[in-house]
Amino acid sequence: MFEPIVVCGRSFGPELLQYLNELSRAEPVPSRRVLAQEACTHLAWYSADGRLALSSAKVALRKLDRRGLLRLPARRSAGPTSHRLRGSGTSLPGVLQVPPRVDQLASLQLHLLSGKDDPLHLLWNDLMIAQHPCGDAPLVGAQLRYLIGSEHGWLGALGFGPAAFVLQSRDQWIGWSTCARLGHLREVVCLSRLLVRREVRCANLVSKVLSMVAQQVAEDWQARYGIKPLLIETYVDRSRFNGGSLRAANWLRVGTSSGRGRLGPKKAVKTFKDVWLLSLNRQTRQKLQAEVPAPLTPQPLLRSLEHSDWCNEELGGLELGDRRRTQRALQILAARWEQPQASFYGSFSGWTAAKGAYGLIEHPDQGLNLQSLLSAHREATQARMAAEPVVLLPQDTSSLNYSGLKQTTGLGRLRDPDGGRGLQLHSMLAFRPDGIPLGVLDVQCWARPEPTQGARRRNAKSIDEKESYRWLNMFQAAAGVARRMPQTKLINIADREGDLYEVHTAATAAPPNLHVLVRAQHDRNLAQHQKLWSFMASLPAGAQRELDLPRSRQQAARKATLEVRWSAVTIQPPAVPCKESWPAVTLWAIWVHEPAPPQGAEPIDWMLLTDMPIQSFEQAWQCVQWYCRRWGIEEWHRALKTGCRAEQREFKTAEHLQRALAFDLIVAWRILACVKLGRQLPQLPATVLYTADELAVLLARFKKNLTVPLSLA
Repeated sequence: MFEPIVVCGRSFGPELLQYLNELSRAEPVPSRRVLAQEACTHLAWYSADGRLALSSAKVALRKLDRRGLLRLPARRSAGPTSHRLRGSGTSLPGVLQVPPRVDQLASLQLHLLSGKDDPLHLLWNDLMIAQHPCGDAPLVGAQLRYLIGSEHGWLGALGFGPAAFVLQSRDQWIGWSTCARLGHLREVVCLSRLLVRREVRCANLVSKVLSMVAQQVAEDWQARYGIKPLLIETYVDRSRFNGGSLRAANWLRVGTSSGRGRLGPKKAVKTFKDVWLLSLNRQTRQKLQAEVPAPLTPQPLLRSLEHSDWCNEELGGLELGDRRRTQRALQILAARWEQPQASFYGSFSGWTAAKGAYGLIEHPDQGLNLQSLLSAHREATQARMAAEPVVLLPQDTSSLNYSGLKQTTGLGRLRDPDGGRGLQLHSMLAFRPDGIPLGVLDVQCWARPEPTQGARRRNAKSIDEKESYRWLNMFQAAAGVARRMPQTKLINIADREGDLYEVHTAATAAPPNLHVLVRAQHDRNLAQHQKLWSFMASLPAGAQRELDLPRSRQQAARKATLEVRWSAVTIQPPAVPCKESWPAVTLWAIWVHEPAPPQGAEPIDWMLLTDMPIQSFEQAWQCVQWYCRRWGIEEWHRALKTGCRAEQREFKTAEHLQRALAFDLIVAWRILACVKLGRQLPQLPATVLYTADELAVLLARFKKNLTVPLSLA
């Protein structure tokens, strides 16, 4: 078995299956719960409330066991009937003088049982065992149980549980995709038990109880399980009941069940039942149709880098509409990696391979673009991010100069005095806190149009009309990524150009594991009727710390002694028509100032804004160190332009240039990752990045005769 197996929406690779099989044979034998915990940990499988999805993992493990891919240990059970409902052994309490109509009932109420320790838990069981058609059949998964009470006695009971994994009539009515169903299924609950005692004869009692529970169950379920249901489903055996009470309570009959039961065989073994649904929200269907990002299987960085056939690994999920196109894309990436400094034509060994590559780049299909070619790499990047506790996401913009391509269409103006032409590239990369890049998370590439006469003032425009919208757009893309990996803390980092009020307000509504860290450009107004810089300057210095500054075009590398101040600040919205009515935003400011720079050196003066609470110098200094990692994206730009010579391409249109650029973006990431890996982790074995043949060539070239295992250093 070499291909991953997808079960319950999660991909179980051969390594994970081998690990689980070895664990199941260990001594002492682990329980199935332990195996489910291990599976959840390796797959980053969490429920919406942040806890491990143990119930779903147990279902997946049982399916793997039935396929013969996993050998589960025997169940730890007291006996074959341990999961059946257990009664008290006493007779049911009586009911007294129940009136014939529901409006005559005194003190009708629903009593929610707190759990198995509730004193009335056995009474609920007694009612079901004695009078419900399912008898002592167990309820599975999450549960809510109610007793129907009144001054006349206990009149009946209800029970709610999880929804069916697949239910054709329900799924067709909702109209959700498989991805949306996997993401929102927990927001559907099932009314699995409904009982009014046989001796109770009270008109409209069932419909009244159904109306009462519809107003209560969503809040009760959310209080117990952290999920607020949007829809209730239930099943009615038409040979016994006609569903009139459900119709009177505004339920909707949508179809018929398949008769298989929960997780049952493919053939029908049970009676066919009508499927009824009740919406608990006016936008139930729209909310349930919303796509939820597909689950991720974490992939450690070293496993990606040391893979012998890394191109197939990196683009394994690429879908270009044709198998031949996908194969050609893999060949182009491998050729560009072999000779990144060569021209596009010079990357290939012969005319046949080059002709096929040009055929893909110049294909007329409009769906073949920069985003589709990078889709598999972005997915692989997110898998590497999911394996890390903290990931830094710097954004930056760079220009690609193609001024020499006089005949190429679709290029725009560049901001240089010579009036050059080319493309703008705005990128978001993922970095580990130690500076090793994990991949390209998102890119936008466009041609800047010529300025028009009579254009509106910039401050009068909304953010979506400005080129700076790219900063907010990528932050929102990062929010979608953050929802896929709730266990990973993501830090969006931007320089002064990204100091946008819209980004700061977006951070207040972002997922809890996504934060923003921006170097301030504007001396904003604060709620204290002060300016940002003057307020921070009035604070005492929290501490001093030295920082190593890399060399730049203007000065050599040096050490800077910095003073650090931090405080919570409430910034006011800009006084422009589009934003003056927006609410104020509370952030934390960190001012990093160099009081005594060397003569001739430009002093460090950074004002960092973040939504992360800063309560100590250590937290403030950590944000400073994270901001310093933003320089990694500048190094990536250098690898792209100098190492891959991305500005030396020659194609007829800007679209063709962007298609070729997609492969250089991936190659530049891998070049930088290999360089950083050697600097940050020099003790790793050289075989992580080099094959045995490559090491032999290197040793022969430098006339080394080493017998010890070589490290990256």
